[in-house]
Amino acid sequence: MRVLAVVPPDPWVEVNVLQTLRQHYCEDLYVFLCPEENQLGLRQWRARRDALNEDLVRLAGSLRSTGRLDVIFFIVYDDFLTVETAKRLRAMGVAMINYHIDMVFQWYRVIRTAPFFDLLAVAQMSNAEHLAAYNPNIEWMPMAANPSFYHSRAGTVPAYQYQVSFIGSFNPYRRALLAECVRRNLTPVVFGQGWRSGESQGRKFKWDPYKVLHDLRFYAVPRWRVEGLASVTGPITRKYSRWRALKPPAGLDCRGPCETEALPAIFRVSQVNLGFSDTGWHSKKGIVRSGMLQCRLRDFEVPMSGGFYLVQEAPDHREYYVIGKEIETWSAPEELVDKVKFYSRNEEAARRIREAGQKRALESHTWRHRFDRLFVRLRSVGRLS
Repeated sequence: MRVLAVVPPDPWVEVNVLQTLRQHYCEDLYVFLCPEENQLGLRQWRARRDALNEDLVRLAGSLRSTGRLDVIFFIVYDDFLTVETAKRLRAMGVAMINYHIDMVFQWYRVIRTAPFFDLLAVAQMSNAEHLAAYNPNIEWMPMAANPSFYHSRAGTVPAYQYQVSFIGSFNPYRRALLAECVRRNLTPVVFGQGWRSGESQGRKFKWDPYKVLHDLRFYAVPRWRVEGLASVTGPITRKYSRWRALKPPAGLDCRGPCETEALPAIFRVSQVNLGFSDTGWHSKKGIVRSGMLQCRLRDFEVPMSGGFYLVQEAPDHREYYVIGKEIETWSAPEELVDKVKFYSRNEEAARRIREAGQKRALESHTWRHRFDRLFVRLRSVGRLS
């Protein structure tokens, strides 16, 4: 199979998606990197986006004309891929798939180009029925992990180094929950951007009138039909929360960002690995749950690496694991702390869950499992021989 992957320059894409395609599916894999940043308000960024779209069309056309292209696999939003480019690529007669990885918060960001894809793969089924109004060919493709990276690199661990750890960027919701751990005499070790002194402002909101008008023009009506008033109040609340400068609570052991290559070992040397499925936001009265829970890449990375995983339960978790036997979950802050303490003191109970979770991840949740299903579906609609 000859595939052109149009993806962001993100390490998780290389480690999981591209490595899997190279190893198991592709006679030839061509990679076209599209920028992750969304700066529609900057004229120079829009010019760069348009130039990259032209480069993409030229590359796809060259590959197609020389018989070197069967599938274009995208991980893009409409901010980068223009409608005109989607039309031109579609006209080449090549099978096209777009993988949408944030259906909970940003389901609408592909609706303009959706009609031009053969399949829309979605990481979560949340809002899938609304996206189907723009393209009914939806394929559920949950996140997964690459055993060649997470399993083979984990190795054996002579001793635990951390009682409880978390890997992820700073936000007020996570800050509040980790502060509760500190208040209950735990010292979480935290790896990620924004946690250390001097970089603790978190992700700040920048007013972009062009983008606001753009989103109102293309997304306001579809979102209102689905989300009602929350389509207005939700974004405003989240953006307001970014104005607040919150420092990490005293008592955290903040290590800064870690390299992707270090992830499997950190998961293994932590007695308990924490997961947060909500992002929440900060209000005048405190930290507010958004109630918009979603499974993430970490839900598969940690178990496959052989780490014990304690995650905030989201609706999809029971689709992937037997809760309490393959992973453990929490729903309230006090439950989070109580389970951290229990499993860090009961190593045999944690070991059984670690081993069962790793077995399930290897048997059911590799990217090869996901792509096998995806390509079967593509063949079923006559778009892949």
